[in-house]
Amino acid sequence: MNINHIVQNLFQENLFSNKALELRDGQLVYGKLTKLFPQQMAEVQIGSQKMFANLTIPLMVDQSYWFQVSVTDDKPVLKVLTQVQEVSAEKGNIKGLLQQLQLPDVKENRLLMSYLLSNNLPITKESIMSIMEWLPSSLGKQELSIIGLMLERELPLTKEVFNSLSSLQTGKGFSALIEELKQQLSAHEIKEPNLNNLLSSLREGGNIGEENNVDILKAIFQKIGYSFEAGLLKRAPMGEEQASNQEMLKPILLELMGKDVPVAVKETAGQLIDKVTGYQLMSQQTGPIMQVIAEIPLRFFNQQVDVTVQYNGRKTTDGKVDSSYCRILFYLELAHLKDTVIDITIQNRIMNMSILNDRASEIMPMIKQADEPLKDKLRELEYQLMSVHARPLTKEDKPLWSSQQPIQVKAYKGVDIKI
Repeated sequence: MNINHIVQNLFQENLFSNKALELRDGQLVYGKLTKLFPQQMAEVQIGSQKMFANLTIPLMVDQSYWFQVSVTDDKPVLKVLTQVQEVSAEKGNIKGLLQQLQLPDVKENRLLMSYLLSNNLPITKESIMSIMEWLPSSLGKQELSIIGLMLERELPLTKEVFNSLSSLQTGKGFSALIEELKQQLSAHEIKEPNLNNLLSSLREGGNIGEENNVDILKAIFQKIGYSFEAGLLKRAPMGEEQASNQEMLKPILLELMGKDVPVAVKETAGQLIDKVTGYQLMSQQTGPIMQVIAEIPLRFFNQQVDVTVQYNGRKTTDGKVDSSYCRILFYLELAHLKDTVIDITIQNRIMNMSILNDRASEIMPMIKQADEPLKDKLRELEYQLMSVHARPLTKEDKPLWSSQQPIQVKAYKGVDIKI
């Protein structure tokens, strides 16, 4: 269960989640007219869901049609696509759909359209054309799942976003990249004091188990630059902003990319930038609900490890993180215990903790020994620890990252759609 495996699970879970149908402006949908009613009313089935529609043109029962969605006054209106006489409009006929959209009938386009259709992902002519500008020639399952996630989360359909998300499924972890860049700077005698100091600080990390674990995590998040763009929005005074940027890895690396340094150095720096950006894109906030996903280098019992942290919770009315209700998961690959997940659930400051590891039976006696000291320590922080359990990892123990829900059209009464 390394980081690549975790993120691959995330991408697949997003695409195969069973969600209610949400119609977006410009989206193409394939629906079947199932019933006709008086006053030009009809029942249309789109996927597994049925909607009422007001017919403005004659359609035949038990026939399927391609429709394009137009959202007017928060109500989705479906327009039947003009059919090309010699091409069937069947959902499985990718060639026919490409022809109707006036898009090239090439292998990559057929693979992309087939994948999006089979996973019920939103399709618009504009989004497909944007993707085609940078669509990889070697289009496999991994590339398609990333594109699907970009559409699902309504991320910008650019090559830069694609590369950042790709970096989470492939490549090296933070610790390896930090060490590699530090060695390259030394080998090429590149004088970057701020960067060297920051890389050394991150490589040393913090030793989890010390008294100031929370401060350690906060400091590492800050040093990596996960909040870099958010900090820019605060419009700090120029001098303070520049000083702060020199303490963050991401802005320093962005500055390095504009300098005359060897290609190998830029490649490693670029991989680190992509990794930070990828996790920023995976984190999200919808109203008061927030989700943070990040990878950070830490030290556990003098062993350097890359830890993936997932925080699910909400913000209070004053904009602060609500520490009374949340869920935090740590995904680790330890030297001796190997794959380990620490799952912490907090409800009204009452905490339950699960440790998932294939050596759960060996770990449980050690947990019992540390149970009372842990309860005492948490009590000082005004938390009550109810239970700590250990159990083996299973295939079902996948990350709980969920896709960002697309903006829904507002609820209304009466006709669902107008055709």
